[in-house]
Order: sequence, then structure tokens, then C-alpha cells
Amino acid sequence: METYYDRLDEIKLVVERYFTVEDVFYEAGLLTFIISEREIKENFRKLYRDLRRLGFLPTARWRDEKVAIRIFKYQEPIAPFLKFRRLPLYLFIATLGIVAVDGFLRSWGMGLANRILETILYTASIMLIIGLHELGHIISAKKSGIEASPPYFIPGIPLFLPTFGAVIFQKEPIVNRDDMFDIGFSGPLVSFIVSIGVAILAFQRAVWVPEAKLPSMNVAYLPSPLLLSLLQLVFYRPGMVPVLTSIGFAAWLGFLITAANLFPIWQLDGGRIFRSVLSARQYKIANYISLAVLAISGYFLFALLLLLLMSGARDIPPLDEVSPLSRGRKLAFVAVFAMIILSFVPIFAL
Repeated sequence: METYYDRLDEIKLVVERYFTVEDVFYEAGLLTFIISEREIKENFRKLYRDLRRLGFLPTARWRDEKVAIRIFKYQEPIAPFLKFRRLPLYLFIATLGIVAVDGFLRSWGMGLANRILETILYTASIMLIIGLHELGHIISAKKSGIEASPPYFIPGIPLFLPTFGAVIFQKEPIVNRDDMFDIGFSGPLVSFIVSIGVAILAFQRAVWVPEAKLPSMNVAYLPSPLLLSLLQLVFYRPGMVPVLTSIGFAAWLGFLITAANLFPIWQLDGGRIFRSVLSARQYKIANYISLAVLAISGYFLFALLLLLLMSGARDIPPLDEVSPLSRGRKLAFVAVFAMIILSFVPIFAL
């Protein structure tokens, strides 16, 4: 097995190509370089690419007000199920079928032709919300030079939740905080935008009835996210209220998926977003605060599941933990809170 000693001189030359080395030594069996530079973001990315080709990975951490670069032997990620290349396709087909069945069941009370059209629109809406969400992650990862798997859709239960979303798996580590933020933020941003489009379609296809007639109608009530209520004002008709079809539920679900994913919990997209901004300790505190908010808001079982999964989790920071998040991304971080406020749906009132 190849070790540091086999390529020691080559590793030193690569590090010295980008940084001024003040000291080099072994610490806990790892080759460690102390460098003079403090602004390292771009050169560290170049260092990562060169060392990755040699089969090694660098990390950058603060050490006594100096930057320490430690070198690790790269190990391929272990995920046996990734070898089943057709599994994403099978899961996609299964999810598509279940969503279509769910849409058909939710489109009761319509004529057959309208019911089929409604089912098609409903299915397309949900699959686009989830699929484009994952595509946003994939594009962002590719832009950062990180290979990612195709999306793995998770089939759900008709008339409950037709899908539990989808996931992708990274095959490379995240280099710096900018990449971590981009990969985490890209998916929810896309699903937020698509959900707005679906909500507009829902209001256009809604049945508008006199407000006084609504109590006598057999309709289901769901707590509305703030953005859905604001969009209703855009389509306002005096004395009338909209009864949304199943496409309204697709929009509702899209906003819920977006908001839930933005919470700073390590299994969710928000975990990456907030970890790119916060220290490890601050991030851990944010995890538990988020779980409490979810539980109080009515998502107790979901919060409990995340808590159980969290018990075996460990902090996975970017390779370069020295370089701060860029200014533009810090400004975009404000949008994360705005999206949560506009999209989150407390269900304790149900």
C-alpha cells in the first residue's frame, strides 16, 4: 500500500508550489505543513486538485494563529448500493407511479377527463419540485468539481405523503465553505421557485366559491404557509375564496419540503448551509434548537427520527476550514431565513 514515504518529495513540491512552508513535520502520523499565508482559498483549491490526482487530500486548520495543512491518504467512499446503476431509475418509476396514484385519488369529484388532466399536472408538479431540487444540488456539486450520484427518489404512501423526497450522494469531499453553502442552498432555492410556479398554477385552476358557502362544502383544510396566503391576495376576488385542487396540495408540499430542508440539521440541506457559517459548537446548538422548533410546530415524529439519526453523526467540515464564507454568500444567508419564514407550515393546529 502506498504511503507518504513513497511520494514524500512529490507532496512537498506540490505544497511549496502554492504556499510558503515555514515548517514540516509528522503529527499523529500525518504529514503537516505550517505555512505563512493566511488568505488561502484559491491556492488551497489548486492544491486539493493536484494532491487528489496523487491520491491524497489536504486539510487546512488554524494552529496557534498559523495555518496548518495536513495530508491524508485518499480513500474511496464505501457505498455498495451505488454499484446498482439501475436503482435510481427503478426508484424514480416507483415514485412516479405512487405520486400518480395519489394524484388520481386526490382528484375526486371531477369528470374523468379533468381528473386525468389534474393527475398529470399534479404528478408533474411534485416530480419537478423534487427532481429539480436534486438537480440543483448536482449542478452545484459539478460546478465545485465534486462528483455526485444521480438522485435516489424515495416512494411514499398514497393519500398520506406520496414521496419522502430524494437524495444524492457525493463521491468527493467538499473543499471550502463556499462550496458547502452552494451545494446546500442550491436545492431549496430551486424547489422554492418551482413551488411558487406550482402555487400560481393552483390558484389559476382553483374553484372560486362565495365565502358564505364554504362552511357547507366538504373540503379539507390545511394550515397555509405565509407565501401561499400572500399569493392568494394576488388572485383576490371580492367575496370569493379559492378551493384549491390537488395541485394546491403539491404546492403546499413543495413549500414544506423547502422549509424543512433549510433547518440547520446535519441530515438536511440546511445542515450544510449553516455549517458553512457557524463553528462546530454553534452548529451543534443550532441542531438542537431546530429539533425543538420542529417538535413544537407539530413535527414531533420527524424531529424524533432526526434526533435518533443524529446520535451517530459526526461533524464533517470542509477540507479548508480556514477560509471564510464569501461576502455574497453571507448576504444570501439572509435569504435562507426569508425562505423558511415564507414556506414553513406549522401543523400543531391540525
